[in-house]
Amino acid sequence: MNPAVPEKALSLSNSNNNHDHTSFENEEVIDLGQYWRTIKRAKWGIMVITLFSLIVGAFIASSAVPIYKASSKILADPQSPNADRNEQYIASAMVFLYYETQYEIIQSRNIAEVVVDKLNLVEKYKQEQKELKAEKPSGLSVAIKEFKGEISALFAADASKKEKAAPLTDAQIKIMLASNIQANVEVSGGKQSQIINISYTSDDPQEAADIINALSDAYIQFGLESRLGDVKNTEAWLSEQYAQLKEKLQDSEARLSAYRSQQGLVDTEQQQRLANSQLQSLNSELIRAQTNLSSAEEQYLAVKHVEPGSKEFYSLGPVLQNRTASDLVKNESQLSQRVNELFERYGEKHPKMIAARSELKSARESLQNEVNKVVENIEKNYKLAQFQVANIEKLIDKSRDDIQSLQTENFSLVSLEREVENNRRIYENFQVSLMETSGKSEFNSSNIHIIDRATVPAAPFKPNVKLIVVLTGMFGLFFGVVLAFVREALDNTFKTPDAVEEKLKLPTLGITPVVKRSKKSATPEKQYLDDSLSPFAESINTIRTGLLFSNIDNPPKTILVTSATGSEGKSTMAMNLAAAYSNLGKTLLLEVDLRKPSVAKNLGIKTKLGLTDLISGSVTSSSELIYKDNNNQFNVITCGTMARNPLELLSSKKFEEVLASLQTHYEYIILDGPPTLPVSDSCILANKVDGVIFAVKAEDTRIKVAKEAVSRLQKLHANIIGAVLTVAEPHKMSYYGEHYYSGEYYGVKPVKEIAKS
Repeated sequence: MNPAVPEKALSLSNSNNNHDHTSFENEEVIDLGQYWRTIKRAKWGIMVITLFSLIVGAFIASSAVPIYKASSKILADPQSPNADRNEQYIASAMVFLYYETQYEIIQSRNIAEVVVDKLNLVEKYKQEQKELKAEKPSGLSVAIKEFKGEISALFAADASKKEKAAPLTDAQIKIMLASNIQANVEVSGGKQSQIINISYTSDDPQEAADIINALSDAYIQFGLESRLGDVKNTEAWLSEQYAQLKEKLQDSEARLSAYRSQQGLVDTEQQQRLANSQLQSLNSELIRAQTNLSSAEEQYLAVKHVEPGSKEFYSLGPVLQNRTASDLVKNESQLSQRVNELFERYGEKHPKMIAARSELKSARESLQNEVNKVVENIEKNYKLAQFQVANIEKLIDKSRDDIQSLQTENFSLVSLEREVENNRRIYENFQVSLMETSGKSEFNSSNIHIIDRATVPAAPFKPNVKLIVVLTGMFGLFFGVVLAFVREALDNTFKTPDAVEEKLKLPTLGITPVVKRSKKSATPEKQYLDDSLSPFAESINTIRTGLLFSNIDNPPKTILVTSATGSEGKSTMAMNLAAAYSNLGKTLLLEVDLRKPSVAKNLGIKTKLGLTDLISGSVTSSSELIYKDNNNQFNVITCGTMARNPLELLSSKKFEEVLASLQTHYEYIILDGPPTLPVSDSCILANKVDGVIFAVKAEDTRIKVAKEAVSRLQKLHANIIGAVLTVAEPHKMSYYGEHYYSGEYYGVKPVKEIAKS
């Protein structure tokens, strides 16, 4: 049945309101409270993951081997200790490179091998290996030491020859121990001060202190030897180059003096300076003239491409900037408007119209003359700018020719002067360098000093038990929160009525709260009949009210209850909704789910005859099939005998006749229909009733499945009044928003005796 016209109007109004409301919601900012509610929903899982992470962190911290760190401080001055150090200056970039270089030297294998020799670590290592073999060690700590000693050899040897590898030589042991020292040395500092911090980590505190002190001494000794060796090599090379440069300078000075005397020339530096200054000035003028030419060319091209007499001239920049032209444009527009007004009022031949057209023509001629002047001025400026650029370019070419001529004439003299100047500069620099190097060779003080020597550490450096526990706890908390959000994102079921309305684009009529089955309380199917003041009954009343107000003038009388798939609370809602409607008038619960009926079982109806028998003609009167409640207002017709062809029965004319006959006896008919997606029965029934209620099971029905079912009904032009979220848990819904409220019945329940009377 099609809804009445007022219902369509109301639906359209509601649709517009919903659209405006949706647009408003889309413009709102992100709700941070929604993230907090997501965390609250997963709080127990987050707590379990965090607790597990804390346990793992505590286990890792307690089972880790204690490591000790010994440190020393070294003063490293980037300036070498020379007699003239007060005159030295080193750029900040070079200072940075200096300290980076020192870090590499301290961590080099050469320094590490010196430490191995100084502490006689090779012999100590061999002695430890003999003791380990003699004692047949066992235990975790000894195994770790043995593994650390042999790890380098195992990686260096071929995989097929590990078992038969030859014993390590002293040189191999030395390299292995040096590599171990390199791996455990840390260097820092030198950026904000001249202090370099050197530290070494080991499971033996005494070994850590000895190695770091030996490393500091080896680093200072290396610096001294390296600096003195470089100074001696540099001094010898500078002495040889100094003698050659002196001879070369004298020879070039003699040739320059002879050439000047022979040619009678003077210094050309001043001539060159004047010529360059003139050329630079002309280049500046050329740039200025080219800029003016570019601007004039833009205006010229803009005018050139406009047809003569076109109104496009009025929008050009020069025309708009011309006050006379701008005033004439305004006057022409006003006169044109006046002509249009007079034409509409008097016609073409009226004297006022003729006078107005004459004024308009005169104004247009004046405007055209003024525009022509502006255009002519633009062309003149463009040609003048071209002429200026050409003249300046000619002057520049002439100046360049003069400079080239001057350079050609004095080429030999300039070449000799440059050669003498270069030789003198190189000679003086080498002279200074040689004097400085000679002073350095006599100065053997070091620029590196030990400030604090390493001491034996009293407490282990790591593991930091507190830090490990805190970090693992934070990781567990973070991982739990991320897992909660990932789980929330992957969960594509309906949680709240707002989600149903947003995803399905249907108004939400209400919810049916979950009812736990027990011996003391009524079953969910008979909840409204047994306790009409329960929260469940109030939810059913809310759904009933929504149906009545969906069309106030013509409320739906026959209502089909369906869902996407089975087991979504559809039949429970249909039975309770029929019971609620019985308070308003005579109501029939008609079971049209002919494939998997459940009404007879849930309501305790023992008759085996029903709707299928009435349609097939086995029963001639519907009164023989009706189950009546105590108040005779709530009647039920069950499925009856299981049919082999349910779809044919429901789509037959006989079913339409039966439904029409029942409508004459009942004010409301609630049809408990089958699910939409598995079978097509509901699609047939949807066009035979006034409205359809779509049931969606909370936290169970998939959004994609529900959309498919609704789309299938809408394609058949079914009047879907709204959706209901079934089997919902209000206390869980409160995690999705504070506006979801659930409580007990408000008021005082009547005494049973009074209620019976």
